[in-house]
Amino acid sequence: MLLKVQELVSRQQPLELQGTLDMTDMFRNSPEYSPLEPMKYDLVAEAADDRILVSGNLTCNVRMQCSRCLDIFDENVQLSFEEQFRIAKDGEAELNEDDEAVLVTEERIDLSPYLAQELVVQLPYAPLCSEDCKGLCPDCGINLNEQSCGCNTGKVDIRMAALQDWFKSQKE
Repeated sequence: MLLKVQELVSRQQPLELQGTLDMTDMFRNSPEYSPLEPMKYDLVAEAADDRILVSGNLTCNVRMQCSRCLDIFDENVQLSFEEQFRIAKDGEAELNEDDEAVLVTEERIDLSPYLAQELVVQLPYAPLCSEDCKGLCPDCGINLNEQSCGCNTGKVDIRMAALQDWFKSQKE
């Protein structure tokens, strides 16, 4: 999605941008995340002085794998987006360190990588199917959300295991 810089500056009015962005190539090799549909964007681009502010909302239905129980679940991810661009003056090649805006030296800004990056950065690092997900049993691997197992989950510190055996022998 290209934003024409000079057209926006000369327009003197905000420009509304709506559409979709296909994300399947970005997640092609990702077993944890898979977009179910193209990401939808609803943005407004405004020019003021030498700055361009693009802000709005992003929405995408994403299939994820739970990091505890490994089940697959779908989630509607809704994000706010805001990026600031600064139009470069003649001969200017880089920004000073204090400026957080992206320097624009071309006549057009391709917003696609900025939108895709925002989605990737905002996806949960360890997705959960629910906050109270019990995960998998570390001994037998049963999904503890679906059924309980008979495994002894009480772990004993191996440094104290000899004492545990000693207490058992004292009871007998």
